[in-house]
Amino acid sequence: MLYALLFGSVLPIVVKMNEVLGRSVGPVPASVSVHGTGAVFGALCVLPFLDRGWVANISAAPWWSFLGGVFGSMLVVMANRAIGVLGVATFTAVTVAAQLAVSGTIDHFGLMGSEIHAMSVARASGILLLCAGAVLVARG
Repeated sequence: MLYALLFGSVLPIVVKMNEVLGRSVGPVPASVSVHGTGAVFGALCVLPFLDRGWVANISAAPWWSFLGGVFGSMLVVMANRAIGVLGVATFTAVTVAAQLAVSGTIDHFGLMGSEIHAMSVARASGILLLCAGAVLVARG
């Protein structure tokens, strides 16, 4: 839970940083440089301390699981374009509402190897309330 709280607290700052970089160099070069810098930094900091068994196990991962970086790059480009128009608060509100709707679907049906967490009335109501909140933030 703490990691999710930290992620949610830092994400608006990161997307704004990316948007500022995107305004300076363009959204696509910004996405490439952000992901490239992150990959190099992550590799230098983490790989020396990892057990080398992950290399042998890489073939066990589904092919589509490697597309996360591709989608991540596309998400940075989209965020760079959207934040300048919507602002950080509206962008975040709409993003969270959309994430919850899709996440609830993934959980309910157990998609992509997820454990099934059936959609309940309370969960659906929470998602709808957050979607309504996103509309209010967007109109605000």
